[in-house]
Amino acid sequence: MNTYDDLVNDYLRAVEQALSGVPAGRREELLADLSQHIAAKRAELSPETEVEVRSILELLGDPSDVAAEAMLDNDPLPPPAPIQIQPGKKLGALAWVLLTVAAVSTLCVVTVLAGVLFFASSDSTGEGTPATPQIQQPTMQPPSSPLLPTPPPPSKS
Repeated sequence: MNTYDDLVNDYLRAVEQALSGVPAGRREELLADLSQHIAAKRAELSPETEVEVRSILELLGDPSDVAAEAMLDNDPLPPPAPIQIQPGKKLGALAWVLLTVAAVSTLCVVTVLAGVLFFASSDSTGEGTPATPQIQQPTMQPPSSPLLPTPPPPSKS
């Protein structure tokens, strides 16, 4: 073990103390994950120096912050409580639904009646239907005045 291992072990002990309220099994799992992460970062260093190891630990953050984040990430949020309508509000909601249904029904009935009345009135008088054009045949009558002057009758002389 070298000096750099002592730095990492001190950091992990500080995180473990910050996780004191977490059940032992879960605490061990979190510490093992953190230890593996640190080991993977250290393996990327060539050559490993104290400054680089301290840099890795500083990038992870304060041990208490790391512990708090680990607890938040792994604690499932409780499901939201179902919405419950109080009895007084149920009656109010039911009244609004009934009023809306009554208004829509009335509107439908009035619309149908207006349509029937309009249709009935336009059918009986024939005024509502468009007039069909009627073609008139021209009548053949002799013209009242001739178009050409007629010659005078021949004189007898």
